[in-house]
Amino acid sequence: MSNLLLELAKPEGGMLRPEMLEQLTIVSGEIVACDPLISHSNPFEQTIQPGTYSVVAWWHEEEERIAAAELKLSDGRPIRWEMAVRPGQNVNELKDGSIYGYPVDTGLGCFADVEAIHKLEEMEARLQRELGDDFISLYDNLIDDVLSEHEDNWGSVIVCENTGLNVVMFSSGYGDGFYASYWGFDADDNVVCLLTDFNVLM
Repeated sequence: MSNLLLELAKPEGGMLRPEMLEQLTIVSGEIVACDPLISHSNPFEQTIQPGTYSVVAWWHEEEERIAAAELKLSDGRPIRWEMAVRPGQNVNELKDGSIYGYPVDTGLGCFADVEAIHKLEEMEARLQRELGDDFISLYDNLIDDVLSEHEDNWGSVIVCENTGLNVVMFSSGYGDGFYASYWGFDADDNVVCLLTDFNVLM
């Protein structure tokens, strides 16, 4: 178990401070965690019920950076963790110290419904068509303004007004890297959260 997961297991609290960021709308039940500016739309094998869920940032008090991001599925307390995998991945085949996760090249991670990621890709293509030579990148033409509303720490992009589908993104610890996500289970073996560890607590 990573140091971060051990820290979250402390009932008396520790060096991490939670902050509720935004509600995430899920319509398909298929969850993606990725760098939102890189096309990695393969969802996790585990699915959840459609609905609206809170995204929480866990801040390292001393470092003042996001050490982890959590998608809260219920009020239950996780007592054990399983690495989140995509179809075809098997944690029993991992070498010691290896993880399944996602690469970050832009200093951002996110949670989203798989359909929201597809919509984000469509939004980028539409901006390219509409702006022509004035289009620089999805970050420069859209994401930067969204993040600036929250001191570049996080932001939520609505990708479908009709359904409320959105992508909630957040700064990824120290920045670029390769990060694993974990499903949290309560005492009754129910999935209560999905958490991405940004390796701030090593």
